[in-house]
Amino acid sequence: MKLRRLFRSIRVRLTLWYVLLLALVLVAFSGALYLTLRTALYHNLDNALRNSAALLVNALDVDDQGHLTAAPEQPLAWSDPRAGEHFWRVLDPAGRVLAQAGVRDMGDVPVDPVAVATVLAGREVFDTIRLGNEPIRLYTAPVDHAGRAVGVVQLGLSLDEVRETLAVFLAILGVALPATLTLASLGGIFLAGRALRPVDRITRAAQTISAHDLSRRLNLDLPDDELGRLARTFDGMIARLDEAFRRQRRFTADASHELRTPLTVIKGDLSLALARPRDAQYYRQVLVEVDEEVDRMNRLVERLLTLARADAEGLPLHRQPVNLSLLLAEIVEQAHPLAQAKGLELTAQIASDLTAEVDPDAITEVVFNLLDNAIKYTPAGRVRLSAHLEGDGIRIAVSDSGPGISAEHLPHLFEPFYRVDRARSRELGGVGLGLTIARELVRAHGGDITVHSVPGEGSTFTVRLPQGEEKSPTKGPATGGAP
Repeated sequence: MKLRRLFRSIRVRLTLWYVLLLALVLVAFSGALYLTLRTALYHNLDNALRNSAALLVNALDVDDQGHLTAAPEQPLAWSDPRAGEHFWRVLDPAGRVLAQAGVRDMGDVPVDPVAVATVLAGREVFDTIRLGNEPIRLYTAPVDHAGRAVGVVQLGLSLDEVRETLAVFLAILGVALPATLTLASLGGIFLAGRALRPVDRITRAAQTISAHDLSRRLNLDLPDDELGRLARTFDGMIARLDEAFRRQRRFTADASHELRTPLTVIKGDLSLALARPRDAQYYRQVLVEVDEEVDRMNRLVERLLTLARADAEGLPLHRQPVNLSLLLAEIVEQAHPLAQAKGLELTAQIASDLTAEVDPDAITEVVFNLLDNAIKYTPAGRVRLSAHLEGDGIRIAVSDSGPGISAEHLPHLFEPFYRVDRARSRELGGVGLGLTIARELVRAHGGDITVHSVPGEGSTFTVRLPQGEEKSPTKGPATGGAP
């Protein structure tokens, strides 16, 4: 269990992978180095044999008929300490030994007729033979005279020094590799721990953050690397969650307050009606007020459900090709009675042949809501709707000559239940969700809605819609409201 828990540590696993990779690299490098050293040693040995054979050939005598007539007594500068480690001999073309030295000390090296034949054909031969337990490097070369081979020289040298050198090298590797891997493991553990220390700090800080207190931040002073970006991203995520929770709590409190108001009215009217006997007219008045408050609660609940659906899965749209010119004209006609009732001038300037892939019911709700708000909050003057092509989309603007909205209210205008003038808004029957839902509907179409307002001059709400069907942007928490 402890071993399994140990291997769950990223630091341990990272170190093990690092050591394993280093071991593979070192083994491959050591193998390549060993082969290179072995090749170099054999190459040097072969060159020494080739040079000695040249000295031996130069010391030989050849008569006029091309026969070897004499052999040197000491043609090579090999001293006594190397006795038993080398030999040389001279052979005639038939393979008979004409002269030799050190052969018996090496253990009577046999003559290989195949090698002799190969050499007489004009090629030198290197070979490794074994006498007992001792390996010998054997070199056979021709003795040329007047363009033909008149004999063969053969030299041999013990491979003991080569084997000893390679054995020492392997011993060094046998000690160096484990020592290197041990030091690398310790260094890897240290470096991995140092590199992952910010992760531990992030983990401990994250454990202290809960849904009840999202005000804490990591605030780690880290460089602009992967862990630094992770810490800053984590702080940004916590900030967004904190804002979302605050907005959700504010939304819940506002919704509870909005629902409590009609319930209080209903409870008060019913309590008064039941306090003592009343006439039929009084009871009828109470029922009318209760009915109005129930309708208000129904509208509020429906809008809350719409926002909840927008947060969870997006608002469902039934897109179809729509002639927006005709649709917007019909919406203006529907709003005319509201404007006339307040004595306002309602005008429209709509470009012809405006078409788009939209949900007609959703667009109707958005535009009518904007016209209704403009009419409600404009004491006198005019309300104007305009629509035309703008780039590859359609721009719909609703302007009024009302009192306008102060700059400090504009950033919050689309938040749920936000009202510029709460008393007046409640008096006009709004619940503060119209603009919220309007923006969600516009965003579901891939568009956006903005507001520009100058106090004392009026406000303009602008809706921009793509003409074709576009993928809706990624959904986030609903943030909007109506004045």
